[in-house]
Amino acid sequence: MKKPSAFSAAALVAVLTTFSGAALAVDSTNPAPAAAPMSAAASAPATEISKEQAIEMALKAHPGEVTKAYQDSKKGKKTWEVKVKGADGKKWELHYEIKSGALVSEEGV
Repeated sequence: MKKPSAFSAAALVAVLTTFSGAALAVDSTNPAPAAAPMSAAASAPATEISKEQAIEMALKAHPGEVTKAYQDSKKGKKTWEVKVKGADGKKWELHYEIKSGALVSEEGV
């Protein structure tokens, strides 16, 4: 009796090892397919951006000199407001959502 149970355990391990990829395919019917490749940044939860990151993004969008950067709110979202005096002489106000880093507003003033 011990022989059949040992054989069954070995067979089960072999079957699981052989069909481990098939289990993923069954799970792929979920709304977020497991088979879809995701980058580390895409799968990581959103983190708040720092004031320095908001300044860096603003200067990338409008090279120049930052005259002010502070927390504010825009369109009901907590934001970093960054004011830039552009190299071309134009002034810009950019609002980045602190929670996600998304651009909420960009205004030339």
